[in-house]
Amino acid sequence: MNKDRIERLVKVCMESSPYFELACPRDVYHIVPAGASAHVRIRFSPDENKDYSHKLVCCTAKQRIVVPIQAICPRTVAVLPDKLDFSKCPVKYSVQKTLLVCNVSDQEAHYQLSTQSPFSVVPATGTLGAGDTVEVTVGFHALTTGDHCGSLCCSTGEESVHTKLHGEAVDLNIGLSTNFVEYKTFITMSNQKTVFIENRSNITAHFQWKAFSAEEEENEEQCDLLQPSSEVRTENLMEEKEIKEEKGFCEDHVALLSSMVEEKIAKVQEDPLLFSSDIFFIEPMEGEIEPNSSAEIKVTFKPLEIRKYRSVAYCNVSGLENRLPLFLRGEGQGPLVELSPPTLNLQEIFINTSYVYEVKLINQGTHDAPFTYIPSTTNVDFCFKLEPEEGIIAPGGTQTVQISFHTTVLEWFEEEFQFSVAGSPTPVILTITGCVTGPNLHFDLPELNFGDVSFGFPTTKSVRLTNSSVAPVTFKLRMSDDGTQPSVSSFDLIRRHSDPAWRDGIHFYVEPREFTMNPSQGTIPSQGHQDIEVTLCSNTMMEFHRRMLVDLEGIGEGVAALVITARCLVPELQVYPQVLQYDECHLKEREEGCPVFYSSPKPCGIVQPHRFAEIPVIIEVQTLGEHHTNVLIGVFGDERNPQRIELRSSGLLAKIYASTKQIEFGRIPALQPTSKSFTLFNKGLKPKNFRIEMASKSHCFVIEPSEGVIPPKGEVPVTVTATLDDTGLFDGIVMLLIGNRVWSTIFLQALGTDTTIVTDKPFAPELSLGYQFSLVPCFRRFKVTNKGRRYHQLFWSVECYSPPQEEGQSVSDLSSSQDDSQSPERASPVFGLEPVSMGLKPGQSEDLVLRGFSRIPQAS
Repeated sequence: MNKDRIERLVKVCMESSPYFELACPRDVYHIVPAGASAHVRIRFSPDENKDYSHKLVCCTAKQRIVVPIQAICPRTVAVLPDKLDFSKCPVKYSVQKTLLVCNVSDQEAHYQLSTQSPFSVVPATGTLGAGDTVEVTVGFHALTTGDHCGSLCCSTGEESVHTKLHGEAVDLNIGLSTNFVEYKTFITMSNQKTVFIENRSNITAHFQWKAFSAEEEENEEQCDLLQPSSEVRTENLMEEKEIKEEKGFCEDHVALLSSMVEEKIAKVQEDPLLFSSDIFFIEPMEGEIEPNSSAEIKVTFKPLEIRKYRSVAYCNVSGLENRLPLFLRGEGQGPLVELSPPTLNLQEIFINTSYVYEVKLINQGTHDAPFTYIPSTTNVDFCFKLEPEEGIIAPGGTQTVQISFHTTVLEWFEEEFQFSVAGSPTPVILTITGCVTGPNLHFDLPELNFGDVSFGFPTTKSVRLTNSSVAPVTFKLRMSDDGTQPSVSSFDLIRRHSDPAWRDGIHFYVEPREFTMNPSQGTIPSQGHQDIEVTLCSNTMMEFHRRMLVDLEGIGEGVAALVITARCLVPELQVYPQVLQYDECHLKEREEGCPVFYSSPKPCGIVQPHRFAEIPVIIEVQTLGEHHTNVLIGVFGDERNPQRIELRSSGLLAKIYASTKQIEFGRIPALQPTSKSFTLFNKGLKPKNFRIEMASKSHCFVIEPSEGVIPPKGEVPVTVTATLDDTGLFDGIVMLLIGNRVWSTIFLQALGTDTTIVTDKPFAPELSLGYQFSLVPCFRRFKVTNKGRRYHQLFWSVECYSPPQEEGQSVSDLSSSQDDSQSPERASPVFGLEPVSMGLKPGQSEDLVLRGFSRIPQAS
């Protein structure tokens, strides 16, 4: 087709081919009008059933168009449905459906079917004649519940046909009648119980008892079995060595080893890993369960030892995703021996008295029970004697054990006596309790009450201990819950006014010993008594409820006790007056920097009940002005809440002053020293040392003298010299120090003028070179220095300077001998400076050269 607006010449050609031929003449131009089309006929002559291809070329004046030619032979075609749905199916249960595969072509077709898990297809390959049909079976076997999708692909080598597959796997109503079985059985005997697998579905379910809870665990176990341990590797090496010795090493040796490995792998893979135990036995291990019925499972327990056994068996049932656990618990029992009674309470028994008791050992088991008494290592055990200590008890029989008791120790006891029975892991235990009583001691008071006691003040009470026994006793007193570090008395602390305990309290490394007894030990005769003084010095604010215990030598501890009560507190104090007024105070110098120092000749003391104590307070004022100083009065035992008073004072200066408060230097030339003076006066009656310093470092101001002594009723002159190193305003502060204190200040101020640039020879305001010859150049050299503290840039010029006519001529060309005196422009003298500019840093110097030249005699 010609889509242009003008007609075109088109030549159609094609390479020579036995199968394709143009119906029109070749290499002939055809006229195609604008917007029109021309038909081209091609004759195709195939000689066999296959695909052919060729090219048709169309040429114009502007372009060349290649048109591909293809001839495709007939294809074999297989037909499948678009979708196959299995709907809901039991999990881990196989379901099949049949499909028809049709070859709708006129040629024989070779097909191959493929799919993905959990779907399968058989047969997977085959050959179909033209128009033939074959049945294939598609299976669905899901191992997990839920929706599963896949595709069935039928490939003939030339094309592929796909069918969508879908299936939903669900759990069926299948379960165990119980998931827990428990046994108690004597060793060498067996016990059997029944469990049912109940199938409430409409399919026949297959079950197996497995050792693992999931297939993943079984796979891990098989991997572990395929990795030999060091012992297995050693065994394999020994087998290889025997084979070499018998047959010698040859090429068949590798094949033999490979065969052994393959055999082992096949053996491991074929093992179903069913439940296996030496203690628990399950029958049957696998089977079928009809729809809506149950399977009877017998579980047998046969213990080998006296111990507890635990195991789990997992029932793998088709129709359930997860395996059903059956928890197995069993206890192997040996000889069963019991005590009658198991506990013997002797209640109160007297010291040094013999007692005899009986208990019985009863064999409740079905075997003879040999027993042996196990001696204890406690002190009380030596007071007991058991007979017989060993023997054999027949099944259902009894054995009487006599227990003898005699002790010389006063105490309450609870003791366990153990009998070991052969074949039993735990002993038979007899518990005996009782209390051994001794001498009769008592106090004359039911309770010793100290009442309220002050913190740190010792308080003493008396009590009497009476011995009502017929024999003397040796006693020792101790206090329950009392510490070991001695407590601190207020009478001792007031002797140490700098002790940190006044401010921070007492720090004990261990609990304080706050109670003392006098006497704390001794002997009380028969029917006698002992008066005891108990002193409490409390360092703890609390309510006391302690027990004073009496230990008797050779008899026991805590034979008698007396309850002691008390309450420790810190009395409330009041301070009067709250404010001490000191009015005006002259300053007193100290090295410390505190404004006010206070002290007392009586820093510590005791305030008696309903009385008062006076505390003198002395202050020393260090700085000028009004002062309000808080004073803390510590109370022993209540350091966190000290009493507070306020000291009010006013600091006054001594009569020392300067004659002026400000010195004005006015406008002064830079670098030129200028001095001003002032006078220091001392109107006091004592000489005073003084120092004079600048508030900040300054090299422009010098003070003389900078230190000295002002005599009583005298004066000292002081000179301040200003040497300014720059122009502009300068100021400073002079400090008068008496001791380490700034007594007064004087303000300094000066204004620098002129310049800080100087020359080594006079340069301004007028410079005379004297008489000089005409036509002879003259020179004068200067050194220029910057004595200031800032950088300066200098530019030089000469008003009478006439530059040469030629561009670029320097001042040195002024010495030219050419006679230009006739020129009226050159009749005046010429001066020049080199360099014409310079930059000077602080303290830097450079040379400056002045050159002069005159062609005619004249004064200038």
